[in-house]
Amino acid sequence: MKKLFIPQKLNRKQLCTLALLVAVTVVLSVFCTIRVGNAIKIPLKFISVFLAAALFGPWYGGLVCAMGDILNAILVPIGPPIPMLTVLEFVSGFLFGLFFYANNDKNYILRALICTTLLFLSDMLLTTAVLTSVGYFPNFKTAFITRIAAGIIKWVLQFSVLVIFKKHLTALRKVLKK
Repeated sequence: MKKLFIPQKLNRKQLCTLALLVAVTVVLSVFCTIRVGNAIKIPLKFISVFLAAALFGPWYGGLVCAMGDILNAILVPIGPPIPMLTVLEFVSGFLFGLFFYANNDKNYILRALICTTLLFLSDMLLTTAVLTSVGYFPNFKTAFITRIAAGIIKWVLQFSVLVIFKKHLTALRKVLKK
């Protein structure tokens, strides 16, 4: 448990891998996001964030997600930057790391189910509250109803991708340790 909350020291190969994952996160958030208006989106950037968190731990997963959000806001601004959303992005990357870093395949499907459900609840409750507070929606109920379909699609997509990546994580961890 102790090593989950202390970021590991990185060698050059690992640092370059993290930088690449930040770049992939930005590319996925720019080119592989389905958007309906400013506040409803279904991004695929969680794939690179999941990999960063599973391979390097919760702190680096959160960092990759937050850095991807900041760079995305700079490169492709859609509305004003909202620091509270960047914090929530960090939390989502951190959650991936809590559930998948340094874990073997034991209870993988259950961990994927719990993790994606927590991410869904965080997105639907916290992100919707933030978007309502900054004026994207007139009230929480309207925002929640507007965003629920996208949230469910995002949950199914995340769970499916995590299940698909199950067999690849061990091989990726071995490559990074060499």
